[in-house]
Amino acid sequence: MSEPAGIDETLQIVRDRLAQMQGDLDVLSGAIWRSIDHDSADELETGVRFKQRFNQKRESLEQAMDEMLALLRDYPSSGPGRGAGPAEPTAGPTEPKAGQKGLETTPPAEIEVVPLSEDLDQKVPFGFVLTGQTFTSASAWPLFYEALLQELYGRGAESLVRLVGESGSFSYQGKPLFARVPDALDDPLPIADAIFAEADLEPRILLSVIKHLIGELGYPLESFKILLREKNRGTVETLSIAA
Repeated sequence: MSEPAGIDETLQIVRDRLAQMQGDLDVLSGAIWRSIDHDSADELETGVRFKQRFNQKRESLEQAMDEMLALLRDYPSSGPGRGAGPAEPTAGPTEPKAGQKGLETTPPAEIEVVPLSEDLDQKVPFGFVLTGQTFTSASAWPLFYEALLQELYGRGAESLVRLVGESGSFSYQGKPLFARVPDALDDPLPIADAIFAEADLEPRILLSVIKHLIGELGYPLESFKILLREKNRGTVETLSIAA
């Protein structure tokens, strides 16, 4: 008989399923719209009314799922009453991977916010494309950012560890964007053991942070795109940070 899953594993399973459900709703929304006979006035009217009702229910459901995901994100990594968290990782003098900059010798300057031509008020992210691979995420900017950082950490943990270790090297308006302890940030995102990222960022600031981060980790800006969904109509598009 298999052992029951631990709390950390169970939390991750639930978060993955919630994120998958949001992706499934995207697919279903598009399928509903395509199934409507747009050449028949009666069927078009009926279909549009149904799609409007679907969008309303979907919006409230996704808001509830986003709130639940944010709540689960804040669960203490060590668990209530389980003592102190894991020790801080030590970053040795590991050489950077091919194509990646030596972050310990060329710390990046403070983030400068670039103006956006894109109006993001009515759009939410649901994933990203990095070096030809597509990844889905929950439809909220902080959770999208968390998914991206976890993927970057998985691809090159030592580079992100160095970035966190450079005190003050990656900041916005004098405030750190990464830290080893959550208390150093306003809204900490747990990325790995003793690695936290600031989540309290407006989309325009977050995109500037991501642009600097992708460049500092050695990826061409053209290799990264954000998948966006329009809140009301459900249409999707990609946003490049290369411009």
